[in-house]
Amino acid sequence: MIGRGLAALAMLCGTAGAALAHPHVWVQARAELVLDQKRNLVAIRESWTFDPEYSAFAVLNLDSKRDGVPDPAKLDAMAVERLDAMAETAFFTQGKLNGRPLVLKAGPGPKASFAHGRLTMEFTLVPQGPAAPVRTLVVSFDDPDFYVAFGLPPGDPVRLSGSPDCVLKLNRPAREAQEGEQLIPDGEATGTPGAAAAAAVDYTGRLLVACP
Repeated sequence: MIGRGLAALAMLCGTAGAALAHPHVWVQARAELVLDQKRNLVAIRESWTFDPEYSAFAVLNLDSKRDGVPDPAKLDAMAVERLDAMAETAFFTQGKLNGRPLVLKAGPGPKASFAHGRLTMEFTLVPQGPAAPVRTLVVSFDDPDFYVAFGLPPGDPVRLSGSPDCVLKLNRPAREAQEGEQLIPDGEATGTPGAAAAAAVDYTGRLLVACP
């Protein structure tokens, strides 16, 4: 699991050498779960806003005009590259559809933007395999190795569209990871099997959908 975590962070940061703290990257996640008229899940649209330190790192060398504003085309190219790489970690998006593991693939047209010192990535994931009407759907955003901490911003960060008969419930995490706060000692995370995953559980929310 530690090797997976280092690889996951390398995909986000471009290097595994910085992967020291647990967590190392903080993300505020928003999502839209999209169903069709037959209640099939057709897409999960996600928007991730990163902490300022990671954001500054991610946009290095993307400002060709040297005016403090990353080039939009370079931002979008970076989003494509990062999303392709994150396929190896299932996009940090876990799910179960009608009790079975949900397998996702990247959709077209990921985008990135930079404002107020923060990077935001927007992308779409689509389910693989035969379509099946949703009876129950559970989705979470998390890194079991806890290099990346996912939070859900205040208000209504998730929504359900396409099927008014279905109900969405958001179970917020028991605890909220604060940016810059190391929540588990590195020695414990790397030296004790399962320690990072156990710590991450308290900081992971769940999106629950039920359809009649």
